[in-house]
Amino acid sequence: MRFISRASHSTRPILLATLLMASIAFPVAANAQPAWVGKFTLPYEVHWNHAVLPAGDYTISVDSKSSPALIRATNGSRSIYTNVPTVATSERGPASLLITGSGGQHTVRSMNSPLLGVSLVFQAIPKSEREALAKTGELESVPVMVTKK
Repeated sequence: MRFISRASHSTRPILLATLLMASIAFPVAANAQPAWVGKFTLPYEVHWNHAVLPAGDYTISVDSKSSPALIRATNGSRSIYTNVPTVATSERGPASLLITGSGGQHTVRSMNSPLLGVSLVFQAIPKSEREALAKTGELESVPVMVTKK
């Protein structure tokens, strides 16, 4: 008995090329290393995009300046991807998370990363609001220890 293929001769090269590209791309993606990795400790519960992270120790991995960051609890209990951040110019000082606190709720707004040369903005703060928050003590910085670049 002879097998009869329904695929036309013109679709075979496309299928073969697609399979070849997939076989190359998937191992590369699986072995890809993040561009930047850091550790930080949240002293209180924070809102990060739509997620709520309890106080504790975390790692953050950034693959590129324009991709979501991966946040993982060091105890393995939780991991989230952030939204795709807006990229801004890095501020002076160490790597850190910028957190606002109002009404007992803390929200991660950005991460300053001098090693990447950028600040990754997850939820922008208008300049006028930022100055007011700094004056009232509702603007906090949580250090991020860079573990790999």
